[in-house]
Amino acid sequence: MILNILIAEDNKFTAMQYKKYLESKGYKVTVFTESVKCLEKFKSELRYKKIVLKEDGAPYDYVLLDHDMPKMTGSEIATKIRKLSVKQKIIFLSAYGQSIIESQESRQDEFLQIIQKPFSLEFLYEKIKPKSFTTLARSQVNDMLTITQSSETFR
Repeated sequence: MILNILIAEDNKFTAMQYKKYLESKGYKVTVFTESVKCLEKFKSELRYKKIVLKEDGAPYDYVLLDHDMPKMTGSEIATKIRKLSVKQKIIFLSAYGQSIIESQESRQDEFLQIIQKPFSLEFLYEKIKPKSFTTLARSQVNDMLTITQSSETFR
């Protein structure tokens, strides 16, 4: 199964690492280093899916968002995306897990996750490969799915 993934990450090096690694796994990856452009792309793909393909549902299998971005934070993007497509799966890739949890308190569902930085690309891949999204354990903080990689797995 080929996943279609949209990524907003303002660090160009990190963004390219995500893209190259996930594409090597056979996924279709679109990356933006600017939050506003990422949101525009999401809206465009959503319109295309509804108007041309005549399909409902989320335009991407996953939207991966860095939280700390200029102009619009990951939480702001997520809020706008979820208003457009309530079932869009979003994963925050951020070192600011607690602030994300606080900003997303009203969005406690299986479509929103956080992966705490730093993490390995293999760790990310394991979390997004098919069937893994709904099998992750829930944290005790606001019933939001939160994932952290242990330091023992870093090289």
